[in-house]
Amino acid sequence: MQNKIIFFTKAPEPGFGKSRLKGFMSQEQIYALTVKLIKENFYTAIDTGITVSIYYSGKKENLLFLNTGAKTEFKLQEGNGLGDKMFNALKAELEHSEKVILIGSDLVNITKENLQDAFKALDKTDIVIAPSKDGGYGIIGMKTAYNIFSGITFSTSNVYADTLKSIAQKKLTYTELPVVKDLDTKEDLITEELKTDSVKLIGQGEYNINYLFNEKYVFRINIASQLHLGNKQIEYEFNALKELEKTGVTPKAYSYTLCGKYLPYGSLIMEYLEGRPLNYDTDMETAAFLLAKIHNHAFTCKNLICVKKPFKAMFKECGEMYSYYKNWENREERTVEFIEKFFNIAKKLGLDDNLEKECIINTELNNRNFIIGGSKEKSYIIDWEKPLIGEREQDLAHFLVPTTTNWKTEKILSENEIKNFLSLYERYGKINRKKLDKYMIFNCLRGITWCSMARVEYENNRTLSNSETFEKIKKFIGVEFLKYIYNNFYEVYDV
Repeated sequence: MQNKIIFFTKAPEPGFGKSRLKGFMSQEQIYALTVKLIKENFYTAIDTGITVSIYYSGKKENLLFLNTGAKTEFKLQEGNGLGDKMFNALKAELEHSEKVILIGSDLVNITKENLQDAFKALDKTDIVIAPSKDGGYGIIGMKTAYNIFSGITFSTSNVYADTLKSIAQKKLTYTELPVVKDLDTKEDLITEELKTDSVKLIGQGEYNINYLFNEKYVFRINIASQLHLGNKQIEYEFNALKELEKTGVTPKAYSYTLCGKYLPYGSLIMEYLEGRPLNYDTDMETAAFLLAKIHNHAFTCKNLICVKKPFKAMFKECGEMYSYYKNWENREERTVEFIEKFFNIAKKLGLDDNLEKECIINTELNNRNFIIGGSKEKSYIIDWEKPLIGEREQDLAHFLVPTTTNWKTEKILSENEIKNFLSLYERYGKINRKKLDKYMIFNCLRGITWCSMARVEYENNRTLSNSETFEKIKKFIGVEFLKYIYNNFYEVYDV
């Protein structure tokens, strides 16, 4: 009798399956991943030269993307639960096969050699089994139909251990095969991309997720682009970091990819820097030093976006972001009144100023984008997803306004604190104070209109979301905060 491989799968359907990836990947991305894994594992089984039968649940037509050939049989899984279905499949095939191996369809790191070795191992043992990293198993094989599945609760971390107990109770022998891996969570995807289990979440923003791996590298995943660059966003950030490496105050970037093998997003690898976030009460001298290092850098990179009329560009961006909230059925009318007043005042200040004294600017300078070390020389600016060729006054204004300082802290800088910081900065470079004041107006508008857009996105289940962030979003478009912004920044121009 011949040997047989059972390819045990659920026919994929958009919107169903891999529920733990929802919120990180779209339905279309999850479906594409599922199809990719099914194809990889099926063709690995075919490559062994051993006959393969597909045992499926769901709709057969949803598996027609497989180029199976006429010889491959499709059989509907039968039974009341996963264990029952696996046993029935093995029992049916063992009626006319000498040895049968059952494999799952959403595994990685299975090779044809693994499967061939599994059949060889059955010459000397009753059962072969490959544990998976999540506590289950991905391969099970036997030459006699032993029901080692009954009484086991599946989809738990104890499945493998409970199965070994069942094997022992029946006084059967088994051979443990190399460990296999399911891709069920975003951590599964990331550890597979990096080929290491030493992975730890260290930060998640609105558009990126950062992981520490192997204790000294950062794996940065880009989910979306504020610059509308699509999957080229991560390349843009990488090029900026390579240029800024010369300043000595940014992380070194090592490599990037526009799309991973299984991860549907762009990512880059950079160095991990030790330190803490910036404290507005104690670290302003360090902040001035770091920002001046960036702004005084004689850049040569030609790939960064240069906005020749920065106020016009900011005004347009703010309008695009605000349109989400303005057209939202649940908008607050008092919020709308304030934001539209801010737009009118900003427009009166003029939009046609040309860019002067070009430098690289970060444009996203909240306190967590600073890594403060033991000295200013061992401190850094991180998070370079939106660098531009612009003016230092735009960056400084963004750094100082309440929509930045109050974003991740409870701090709002006083007038004296702002003056003291500017004096510290002017040790390294001259500031156009009039232009800085104008950028303050436009940066407040940018922060508030971004929050108005994000408020709508959170209502619609944003891909990356954070409860702390959501509370600040609601605060920043609340009447009390908007009134404060008007009184301290806009009122003087409202004539």
